[in-house]
Amino acid sequence: MTATEKDLLFMKLNMSLPVRVLVAIGKLLGRCLPLKNPSALFFFFPFYHVGGAEKVHGAIVRCFSAHSPWVFFTKKSVNNGFLSLFGNKAQLFDIWPLLKYGYPLSVGVMAGVVNRHKDAVVFGSNSLFYSLLVGHLAPSVRVIDLVHAFGGGSEIFTLPVANRLDARVAINGKTVSDLKEQYREAGLPQALAERVVLIENFVDVPANYPVKEQQAQLKLLYVGRGSEEKRVHLVGRIASRCRQLSLPVEVIIVGDALQAVDGADRGACTFLGELADQVELLRIYGEADLLLLTSTREGFPMVIMEAMAQGVVPVSTDVGGIPTHVSSGHNGWLVSAGLSEDGIVEEMVAIVARMCRDREPLNAMSVAAYEYARKNFGGERFCSSYRSLLLAAGGN
Repeated sequence: MTATEKDLLFMKLNMSLPVRVLVAIGKLLGRCLPLKNPSALFFFFPFYHVGGAEKVHGAIVRCFSAHSPWVFFTKKSVNNGFLSLFGNKAQLFDIWPLLKYGYPLSVGVMAGVVNRHKDAVVFGSNSLFYSLLVGHLAPSVRVIDLVHAFGGGSEIFTLPVANRLDARVAINGKTVSDLKEQYREAGLPQALAERVVLIENFVDVPANYPVKEQQAQLKLLYVGRGSEEKRVHLVGRIASRCRQLSLPVEVIIVGDALQAVDGADRGACTFLGELADQVELLRIYGEADLLLLTSTREGFPMVIMEAMAQGVVPVSTDVGGIPTHVSSGHNGWLVSAGLSEDGIVEEMVAIVARMCRDREPLNAMSVAAYEYARKNFGGERFCSSYRSLLLAAGGN
């Protein structure tokens, strides 16, 4: 049984009579606890370790720093690299063992705590606990979630509670379309599909183009996890192939991805490990020329936004919302995700070889990538959109 199938099984059992009895007991306990959240804003996220989704979650919470919201983490984080990104005004609760192993009583206790708050707003993303909680919240509670990418599994186990969501946020137009198509295929009312809204992520973009210092070697960069869908082993194969062809490049891998690269290819790569220091990460972006992304699926990854803001040209598979922002041959390069793995490696190596031979097109694309980021990835609308959505009911 896959992880998604297990999550879906939990969702099916969540409204069974035995679970509802235990949840009801938990609700009574929750109502008796001397806990009061003055903001009535409750956030549920799985982790605070280093990751693109965690960076987004932290930015959302910081939008509400004036309200001092409560933030609950529902799974064990592998490090505390991005804990500080949630700001120093929010109340952070890292009580994942109680939430996870205390189910279903923990769902009931949390529902009891939330339900006794007037004008309560609950927001979650990528969290099974949050999805289990949603069905037990009072009708007066405003419920909203965030979907980073369609195809990761969360869109499946959240479907049973779609009718309880007052709004769903997607970070790119492709995910909006995918969710609406999922609703249509599931026979859900059109009115529910209209609750899906688009709020794109943002990154800090320099006021001026960060001029690249031309070096003898091109620096190729990968930033991210070593998870299966990222296919980081292809980045290792690209590095080895570039070495075989004597191309003047250095392939740098940032993130917990060493084990994802085949042993035979590791010698062709420079591994920097995970970096929580954002200043250091910006320095690395500033020295990089090309970003490599070989994923089978994505929403629209923060790493592409961060790279383009620093004039780094993305070389990516054409998945998720990436083709919406990356125009092949103009501000980046797109390779068909439908190719075989060998085909993707050869296509990307050919692009790298072309950039090595002629730096002028690369320089022009670097400027185009930055300009696109400057016009499209700024944060002016990000916080205002989330505030309007979450506080729409008033009273906060």
